[in-house]
Amino acid sequence: MYSTLVGPLAPEVAAVLGALSDNPPESGLKLNDLSAATALPTGHVGRHLRTLERDRLARYGAGVWHATVRGRRHVAQTPPHPLAA
Repeated sequence: MYSTLVGPLAPEVAAVLGALSDNPPESGLKLNDLSAATALPTGHVGRHLRTLERDRLARYGAGVWHATVRGRRHVAQTPPHPLAA
C-alpha cells in the first residue's frame, strides 16, 4: 500500500512521478523531457515537481530531476488508477 505519509497523489502529479521512476536515465530528466513524457505543459510539470520535491519524492540537482528512493517506492506500492488502461 502507498505511504501513509504522502497518501494518494493527484493524477497529473502521479504521471510526473511515474515518468521520473519508469526507466529513468542515470543522468536524470530535464523539465522539457518530463513535459514531453507526460504530455503536460511545462508550467504544470514544474509545479508538480515542486510538490514532489516538498514531499521528498523527487529531487533536483545539476539541472535534472530524479525520483528519490521514497518516490520509486511510492510508485511501486500505489495501486493503478482505475481509469489507466
